[in-house]
Amino acid sequence: MRKALANPSLQRALREATVELRTRRNRAFEIYDFKAGQTDLKARRRANLDQLEGLVDRFRQSLEAAGGIFHYAADAKAAREVIGEICRSAGAGIVTKSKSMATEEIQLNQHLERLGMEVVETDLGEYMVQRKHEHPSHLIAPAIHLTIEDWAEELGTEPNRDAIMAHARAELREKFINAAVGISGANAAIAETGTVVIVSNEGNADLTITLPRVHIAVFGIDKVVKDVDDAASLLKMLARSATGQPMSTYVNWVTGPSRSSDIGFKPVIGAHGPREMHCVVLDNGREAMRADPLMREALTCIRCGACSNACPPFMAVGGHQFGHIYSGPIGLVLTPFHHGHRVDDFPNSLCVQCNACQEICPVDIPLPRQILEHRREARKPLLKKAVLEVWASSLADPALRLGTPFSGFVPGAPARLASRPFRDQVTPGGDGEPVTIFASCLVDRVAPEQGLALEKILRRAGYRVEFPGQQWCCGLICANAGDFKLGARLSRGLTRALSGSEGPIVTPSASCFSAYVKDAIEWGADGARHDELASRMRDSTRFALELLEARPDLVRTAGDELVRVAYHDSCQSLRELGLHAEPRRLLRLAGYEVVDLPDITNCCGFGGSFSMEWPDVGARLLDWKLEALAATGCTILASDNPGCLMHISSGARSRGLDLRVAHVLELVADRLA
Repeated sequence: MRKALANPSLQRALREATVELRTRRNRAFEIYDFKAGQTDLKARRRANLDQLEGLVDRFRQSLEAAGGIFHYAADAKAAREVIGEICRSAGAGIVTKSKSMATEEIQLNQHLERLGMEVVETDLGEYMVQRKHEHPSHLIAPAIHLTIEDWAEELGTEPNRDAIMAHARAELREKFINAAVGISGANAAIAETGTVVIVSNEGNADLTITLPRVHIAVFGIDKVVKDVDDAASLLKMLARSATGQPMSTYVNWVTGPSRSSDIGFKPVIGAHGPREMHCVVLDNGREAMRADPLMREALTCIRCGACSNACPPFMAVGGHQFGHIYSGPIGLVLTPFHHGHRVDDFPNSLCVQCNACQEICPVDIPLPRQILEHRREARKPLLKKAVLEVWASSLADPALRLGTPFSGFVPGAPARLASRPFRDQVTPGGDGEPVTIFASCLVDRVAPEQGLALEKILRRAGYRVEFPGQQWCCGLICANAGDFKLGARLSRGLTRALSGSEGPIVTPSASCFSAYVKDAIEWGADGARHDELASRMRDSTRFALELLEARPDLVRTAGDELVRVAYHDSCQSLRELGLHAEPRRLLRLAGYEVVDLPDITNCCGFGGSFSMEWPDVGARLLDWKLEALAATGCTILASDNPGCLMHISSGARSRGLDLRVAHVLELVADRLA
């Protein structure tokens, strides 16, 4: 991991490629309704899963009727053996391959090479990866980890695309002509007609499936769809999500082998297509995934790679660190099913739980929740288990108080504990309608000024402020670390602490609000009591916005200098709560000019326990966030998430930056009349 972070060439390649792919993807959906396309494709993919067994059988019948040969492979070993036998029977010395993650999944190249065949990857990225004896680091851009200079050095050419392409064409042309077998993947297999759909942006796929005498298409059972309409729905979303194109350059619809010899044509190689067409349809853990109510959604994946492009840790370290065969967020979900790896042997904790992958997914796969499920099943280091147990116990308060004087001297610590927690400074009581403050553990122990700002706003608005003293943590820290049992224990404790409260329950922590209201029931929180409290809980951003919209007299803006504030959208606020316009409007009502941060990476790198388990990765994401901030020229950064603010503030302080990092509530409190 540290080697990847310290490699400037890798860092440049990953950053340039992922930002460019996101930018192109966003442009593509400016003129195509992403939500409508997502809803349609998701419904179709789910319907196909529900009838998958029947669709696979129907595809077999249609393929055989068209002259093709169907092979079902229960696992990777069976798939390798049947493909090896087809190649041996064809007398294959050279086998050409177009891009296929399914063949990577079953490790086909190594098997065929052991049988004495020359296997040639013809996709430009795969060709480069094969030459360097690596494996793909991205679903659609296998060489995303390489710069053009890396390519040129490997090939001995000038560092430009034309020179690289010319070299590849010259070397591959003879391979295409002499190959007896061409192997492809498939983006869809249509049950109604037995047609295999193959998309690509290079002509290599066309040559692979038409020049050799034998064509083998290898794909998972999840690629089988009902009809042409299902395939068309997939194609509308695939290229836009993957590369930002309305449609891939090449779309091949292959139905069985060539019939040219049946109508009198001389069977010249390459003249009329392959004489044999085999489809090797792979299970390899997919049926087990389909039987899992939570994990089955991963089978709707269309392999666009958008989740990797959106993933901050992937952008920092790349697919070789963030995956196995399938990399990125979807790879963290698929690997235990396809490869039998123990979930604790895999870096599921490298997921920051930012939800960017689900937001961008064209079929809305709940990848963060699926990754978290694997994290739950993983063995946890003893130290991590011990820390979580203390955090969820009555020992947390005395331990934190005891450690407060020393927290500023801990190297690499994300924050310093406050000398006086919020609970020791808040003054419950007063006149007016009641409002209860749920501070959150971070506000209480690290950033009491955020809770005090909320108290100040509430009192200025005429509320009676209540603070139940037994409150502690919502459970998010433990649940995100993969321990739902401790998360539920903390959530139930919070429910008991807040049960006697009155009025709205307002929290300055958007992520804690989201966790308690949206997630805690799944951990095992109390039912009816929890629901009643959740119905009264409010995030402070929306609450303060409604307050200022109703009472603009609460703040003074006339005559004040317009201060520029850069706004950081926390992952949970933006994606779980849909808070985007609200904090900006709140700050503008308080008299600030709000500046958006440019897209370098969408996460600050905190992620709860993530920044403690992967401090170097968290620091790299923070570097990019601070770089984005510097581009705005602002000296104030605001957000509504205490975790993000703690992480950014600590990083700015350690880098000696002249930067105020403040909760939106603090900035509003500064402008109270």
